[in-house]
Amino acid sequence: MSTIEPGWYPDPADPATQRYWDGGAWVGKPVPADAEPPAEPEPLDPEPDPEPAKGSKPAEGQAGYQSLPNDPRYGDGPPPKIIQRGPGVVQPPDTVPIRSLGVTVGWITRHDIDRILGGRVLAHPGQRFVARIVDVVCMMVLNAIVNGYFLYLFVSESFMPYLREVLQAANAQDVEVPSAFNEQLTVVLLIALGLWFAYEVPSTLNTGQTVGKRLMGIKVVSLAPVNLGWGRLLLRWAYAALPLICFPFGAILWVMDGIWCIRDQPFRQCLHDKSPGTAVVEAGTAEAHPDKEPS
Repeated sequence: MSTIEPGWYPDPADPATQRYWDGGAWVGKPVPADAEPPAEPEPLDPEPDPEPAKGSKPAEGQAGYQSLPNDPRYGDGPPPKIIQRGPGVVQPPDTVPIRSLGVTVGWITRHDIDRILGGRVLAHPGQRFVARIVDVVCMMVLNAIVNGYFLYLFVSESFMPYLREVLQAANAQDVEVPSAFNEQLTVVLLIALGLWFAYEVPSTLNTGQTVGKRLMGIKVVSLAPVNLGWGRLLLRWAYAALPLICFPFGAILWVMDGIWCIRDQPFRQCLHDKSPGTAVVEAGTAEAHPDKEPS
């Protein structure tokens, strides 16, 4: 073919057409074999860009790429983004670590923290501690009123007789537990749990405040752009209330839960705030966002 003069010749790939040979390669668009070819071949159309493989995502910066759509509930821009920690990944500048059980799992920018809080100020751990003390006192008063009779029966009929026998016996293991001990203790604990639920969950759902939080000027809010709902508040209450079932060993969990917010970043959450995604802020700065979705 290198010795053939440039010109129009039958296309070897398609005998029904003819193409232009420039002396080194076939160029231009083919024309029908029985048509009068033009003096110069028409250039070929540019090949389209290859389509990305199914399931793949175009690289950032290419046309049509957008990592996340804008979300007006967080102001201008997309929703806040968590930078995951991984091998070789170092903390980016102007970010705050996100810790889970004391381990840094990622980072979030200070700008995104401000967008999530929306001008709200996180409550100081001291405010939360005093509020919890007030709530415990309120719960003790409620239990004395509602649960006092059952607690009296448990102490007088089961606990005290059992304690006296243990103190008088040479071997405490030989003393049998009264038959009504477990039943009466279960009744007392179930009533205490019911009172705690009735005291804390409905009031937090309606106003974000219990009596203690109202006195301290703080309230529970959602960090997500949705309102607090029964499911999330039930989960939040369960983390703090269920250790009562294994009292007194559950007191260790209470202590850990209560002091967790001292070192937690970036939202000073206690353990019972983690899964439901809540935080405690100063009440004067906790105005609801008008575009937040219903629960």
